[in-house]
Amino acid sequence: MKRLEYERRIRTAPGHARNAAEAVMCLAQVARERHRLGQEQRTLAKRMQRIEARLTAIAATETKLVPMIQNGQSRAVAAPRVGGLVLQY
Repeated sequence: MKRLEYERRIRTAPGHARNAAEAVMCLAQVARERHRLGQEQRTLAKRMQRIEARLTAIAATETKLVPMIQNGQSRAVAAPRVGGLVLQY
């Protein structure tokens, strides 16, 4: 994922081509960079969707577990005391 951390340098300054061939080469390089960044954008969008799906699954699991934990704490309060110790099962 480090591809966006650097910017690929263009050999000639944009708009300063000395002849038609250099202009075509510059245009080709810009087109490749645009294509690369488009691919990376699609990859990151898919990754974001997977992360959001996982976070949703975790939230659903948490909502199921919270009542179980709360019921377990109420049982611990009602648990019998033996010699000053609370027995939890």
